[in-house]
Amino acid sequence: MQSTTRLNLENAAGLIVDDNAQALDLLASVLSSFGMKDLQRASSAMEAMEIVKARRIDIILTDGQMPVMDGYDFVRWLRHESGEQTRTIPAIVVTAHSRRTQVMRARDCGANFIITKPITPKVILERILWVAQGRRMFIETDTYIGPDRRFKQSGMPADFPDGRRRDDKPAEVGALAGDNLSQDELNNIIAPQKVAL
Repeated sequence: MQSTTRLNLENAAGLIVDDNAQALDLLASVLSSFGMKDLQRASSAMEAMEIVKARRIDIILTDGQMPVMDGYDFVRWLRHESGEQTRTIPAIVVTAHSRRTQVMRARDCGANFIITKPITPKVILERILWVAQGRRMFIETDTYIGPDRRFKQSGMPADFPDGRRRDDKPAEVGALAGDNLSQDELNNIIAPQKVAL
């Protein structure tokens, strides 16, 4: 993130979803510090669904692991069943578990990005900037609805935002397992690339 980048969140409407009250307070504090005044809180995915149906929301940050309905299923509901006006709301999954399978699950449910806990304001702001400045096409197919996930595994194509490059690797989905990825490893998967000239 460049120090000259500016983003005004004063008129943005945010929704944070987490079954942990302390996590809700922390996310609210971080987003408020960025100037966001219109901030809704939900302690469950079902409560968040009602908020999305009732009012305008510009960005959602949801915990990945919650009882009854988790954040991944909430984002999948948002993309597939919430309605035309709300299905494109940017959604960021926040999770303590960053195994490759969880990252792929976030990608496949239609989330824009994934952030690992413990959260940092810098990473949250960076992801919000990526969403605000990104030009990833929104894709609707029989099996997937969400931002275009077809980009090189080492990062989003910063100079080719409207689709794939000829040398992009295929977006294969499989049953992956392994240790949690660090935030740096996640950044390498989803961060905009620098193109060598």
